[in-house]
Amino acid sequence: MKVFCHFCDIGQVNTYLVTAGERDCKALVVDPGDLDNGLIEIIESHHLEVAGILVTHDHLQHVAGIGKYMKIYPCPVYSYRSRIMGFSSNILRETYRLDIQGFSVDVLHVAGHSDDSLVYVIGNAIFTGDTLAAGRVSSTTSMSAKATLIRNINARIMTYDDNYLVFPGHGCPTKIRIERMLNHDLLESEVSLSEDLFQDPSDPPWHS
Repeated sequence: MKVFCHFCDIGQVNTYLVTAGERDCKALVVDPGDLDNGLIEIIESHHLEVAGILVTHDHLQHVAGIGKYMKIYPCPVYSYRSRIMGFSSNILRETYRLDIQGFSVDVLHVAGHSDDSLVYVIGNAIFTGDTLAAGRVSSTTSMSAKATLIRNINARIMTYDDNYLVFPGHGCPTKIRIERMLNHDLLESEVSLSEDLFQDPSDPPWHS
């Protein structure tokens, strides 16, 4: 398996092409932020056939390029929604395995950043969209939403082996092992949980 990482200037988002090999094979697109000349060059020079588009969540910068793909490389779209940018989408919910023309994709519903946030695991690569990035978790609308996000990340993503690669929607790739060691949001949640477990209910709060 090979992953082509491409930074889209429009939307400042990462788009990924996942292939089974080097040339003359099918490819999956993860987060079609745009279909610019750079991405077209990768697809054409490697003679790739776009077999499907995987949407991590329905925020504009992650899906703005779908219309261009449908004109040039029409293929099925997969997301939490039934329609994305006016195009029909195959609905993905909760956690299960998806087979797309030879690709085996584990689909994880990891709500928190948005209600429709999905994470895709292909081989030893995890495509997290805005759910998890290098050294941090994504923005949320409230502290309770952040707590939900962290709980879901720990339950559904951090259970994977240390050597799994993480490809986020923004920023550089990372590894599960690195996030266990250095992700300050996840580490802070562990400290908070430890304090709550050992605090006597009759004691005054530790935090103001």
